[in-house]
Amino acid sequence: MAKKTGVQENRGYTQTDDFITRTHILPLLIDKKKRTELLNEHKNNPIGQPGCNGKAGIQHSENLQRVIDKFRRRAMAGKYVRICKTPHQDYRIGIVSGVRGKPVKILAKPYPSEDACEHEIFKKRVNDLLKEYGYK
Repeated sequence: MAKKTGVQENRGYTQTDDFITRTHILPLLIDKKKRTELLNEHKNNPIGQPGCNGKAGIQHSENLQRVIDKFRRRAMAGKYVRICKTPHQDYRIGIVSGVRGKPVKILAKPYPSEDACEHEIFKKRVNDLLKEYGYK
């Protein structure tokens, strides 16, 4: 079997993403104080708030936005998503298979709001990324 090329292995993307993660994301998450600040900011405003009635929206800080953008670039396989079981009452975390047509695995623990579920997803993503790079 022929050895795969860099293009076939998507090395351009993966190596650039790894560099960005090591340079711009991990320093924010490894430092316990910075990580706590990001987690608190996210807990208070997990999805951002749009402007309304002439008032400016409440956006995330540059550092939190950088971390969120990193998570958005991840592959679909294994990605956490919010599942609404009962509107305004029961939200769950789902794990995407990455295979079209294969159902999302839904975790059992319920969350009372979209925000609570989104924040738990964010915490899981932070922990997973730190583990992936050998921290925690």
